[in-house]
Amino acid sequence: MTVAQEIEVYNSAYRLAWKHVSELQKREKPNIASRLHDSIRSQIKQGATEPLFIASEVLRDFEFNPETWD
Repeated sequence: MTVAQEIEVYNSAYRLAWKHVSELQKREKPNIASRLHDSIRSQIKQGATEPLFIASEVLRDFEFNPETWD
């Protein structure tokens, strides 16, 4: 995947994930944007290419492992 493709996948995955994070969660965890970034970058480095799957995996991790997001 080219750098331009990675950027496109990252941007799409981030937008998808961000709109599913509630305002309450954003207030309670002010570092959530950074954590989303780190998780999405990690998924892409592991070879993930589908923004929807990346976003859903990141959100699933956030939902089921909230202690790792503090």
